[in-house]
Amino acid sequence: MTPSQNFVNDKTQQQLKTVLITGGGSGIGFATAQHLLRTGKYRVALLGREKPKLEEAAHKLGGASETLSVLPCDLRKTSEIRRAVDKVASQHKGIYGLVNNAGVYPFGGVVSTTEEQWDEAMTVNLKAPFLLIQSVVEYMSKNSEGGRIVNVSSTAGLLPNHFALAYSVSKAAMIQLTKTAAKELGKDNITVNCVCPGIVRTPLHDAYHRSQSEAEEFYAKRGATFPLGRVGEPDDVAGPISFFLGENAAWVTGDVFVVDGGRLLL
Repeated sequence: MTPSQNFVNDKTQQQLKTVLITGGGSGIGFATAQHLLRTGKYRVALLGREKPKLEEAAHKLGGASETLSVLPCDLRKTSEIRRAVDKVASQHKGIYGLVNNAGVYPFGGVVSTTEEQWDEAMTVNLKAPFLLIQSVVEYMSKNSEGGRIVNVSSTAGLLPNHFALAYSVSKAAMIQLTKTAAKELGKDNITVNCVCPGIVRTPLHDAYHRSQSEAEEFYAKRGATFPLGRVGEPDDVAGPISFFLGENAAWVTGDVFVVDGGRLLL
């Protein structure tokens, strides 16, 4: 490689925008990383609780490189969140984008939801995104091009899911977190938007079925009732997330974008 080629590569690396994705080891987070890396415009840092799952995701994405890194982080622990953000910012000289995608889905209604279930849902689905936003603002506000934050809520935040009290309440609060943060951070050219997926074929949903065949039966029956005739795939949601991170959404903030195959029309 010639010195001039080295210069071009170094310059390209400096122009790449660093995006941090939580829950990046699978599902929507993984699909979003794929979308971003394909463009050649971004570095991606995947955060997740399970290191083996992150490493497997990195392998599928082509292996750790200058454009992809993984960082184990327990979103239930404030110290780990702060440390992860600082490490990513230090390693890549700043942070441009944040995708708050990680979440938990405890079952339970008003009477049956336990205090532990409630606390975990509020910690992972709401407190962690708040702390992550709070942590990245310091770095985004220094960028000449500002920053992009995308929160992954749910249609349950607009129309509560049956027997999913803590999940639905936490996702509704995330929508309000989006709007409030957007109103405050606009002065720093930081946009904050929200994507609300419906039923998407991901490990989060798979985990609540006794077998993969049972999960597939559920997806087929529920999807058949939607106007578009199917449940979503992670790529269906990764596209809108990528849009909000891109230059075409530079004048969009505080938006709540539903991606549900028409489910809320029923």
